[in-house]
Amino acid sequence: MKKIFSIIILVMLSMSVIKAQESSTIGFTPSSYYTFSWNTTFPIGDLNKWVDQPGPAGFDFGGRYIIKNGLTAGFNIAWQRVSKIYDAQTYTIPDKGVAITARNYRFTWMVPFQAVIAYHLRPDRLISPYLGLGIGGDYMEHHLMIQEYDIYETYWDFSLTPEIGILAKFGQFSSWGALLAFNYKWTTNRIKIYETTSSDLQMLNLKVGIVLTIR
Repeated sequence: MKKIFSIIILVMLSMSVIKAQESSTIGFTPSSYYTFSWNTTFPIGDLNKWVDQPGPAGFDFGGRYIIKNGLTAGFNIAWQRVSKIYDAQTYTIPDKGVAITARNYRFTWMVPFQAVIAYHLRPDRLISPYLGLGIGGDYMEHHLMIQEYDIYETYWDFSLTPEIGILAKFGQFSSWGALLAFNYKWTTNRIKIYETTSSDLQMLNLKVGIVLTIR
């Protein structure tokens, strides 16, 4: 949680320097932009009970089309994974009639796809904070691996993702920039593997990436 608070503080500090950019505009009128970012997932709630460590294996690709006055609409697609190896536990494999005491490897990988709407507070500045909301779904696979046994379930879900972030241009007339964003995602996905029963999986995501603005 200390990392999460540090991220929030970093976002707020970045917003506080916006006034220093008042005289700087991006130098052209954009029509759309595209983002590609590295995504780190922090499981919370029931997902944290399944895998209780962050997953740095993930990426996110998005497109936003500028409507007017800082309002944008677009899409996000991504790939994410959380995983952990747990110490020896005893499991009974019902269809095999055997009990195994061994380390186990748990992981979940997901493919989110969402429609996104966002409002940029200062779209014509070099540093532009925004608030967004993603609505869509995910395909998830949950795996419990014990020796040669792979017990898994697959599910589709509905998800909501409120997000706060900052776009920072590399220069006044540059088409390239940086992205820093933080979001919370709630899903209807669930885990029903062995003695694990979870629902409404939730997570926090940190995104760090690049932005390409189209004129």
